[in-house]
Amino acid sequence: MSRASLLSLIVASALVSLALAAAGKTEITLGNIQYQLGEDSTSTWNSVKLNEKLTTIPALTQHGSLSIKFAVNDKATGKPFPVHQAFVAFVHAETLQEIIFIAELDPANVYVAEIDLKKERDQFHGLSGVYNVRLIIGDFAVPLGINWNLMDVKVTVPKVAAPVVKKSQQIIYEKLPEINHIFREPEARPPQVVSTAFTFICLAPFALLIILWLRVGINFESGNVSIWTIPFFAGFGGIFVLYTMFWLQLNMFQTLNYLFFIGSATFFFGNRLLRVVAAQRKEKTKTE
Repeated sequence: MSRASLLSLIVASALVSLALAAAGKTEITLGNIQYQLGEDSTSTWNSVKLNEKLTTIPALTQHGSLSIKFAVNDKATGKPFPVHQAFVAFVHAETLQEIIFIAELDPANVYVAEIDLKKERDQFHGLSGVYNVRLIIGDFAVPLGINWNLMDVKVTVPKVAAPVVKKSQQIIYEKLPEINHIFREPEARPPQVVSTAFTFICLAPFALLIILWLRVGINFESGNVSIWTIPFFAGFGGIFVLYTMFWLQLNMFQTLNYLFFIGSATFFFGNRLLRVVAAQRKEKTKTE
């Protein structure tokens, strides 16, 4: 039984004791207290007086066993008094680790607890050393229970290998080493002559367009002028300005955000301008 289960039983007993306090109070005592220590059931039983701790510290190996039996009696009448809680607790003298064993009531009204290390050694988790063996007796009708250090025993159990814990499940409270991150060095840029030449190559088609316009000539008289012409070309030029800003300053998301509004307005003005041009051409065809 775990320590948490034991505490739960004690708390429940205390609550029931308060609720049934009017039913009467009983004082209990222990009698016929004996223990048996050895590797088999043929070992002799030794008696212990109540509230007197055993002076010697017997050894309990991994192949041995310890049996404890006692009777719980009503102090006033001397009759057997069955209790709700009867435990034998092994408490490590240094770490205070507790292992709880239940004392069972036999037909002769005697409580017996058998601790066989061949079966129960796993509960000690490989922790050897001196353990305080305590009797813990309680009941809802008993205002004062019994918590008596019967004896000390030197328990020897094989060590247990520490469980392997995954690195992802480990909890480390120590300060972790500082992480010094080294960024990758930027790649070498081309010489300035190469980048300048590439810029002129990109501007060459636009320069060729201007030269051809100057040579052929631009006929502005055939153009259609309406209230939609200036907004359309303003939006069209704004798109080129936005692309230039994308190269110089803006990132892709900012560019797309601005392009949505400028492009939508340019599309609307262009659609209106095309309607005007189509209407003018249709009117011109009728007059001819």
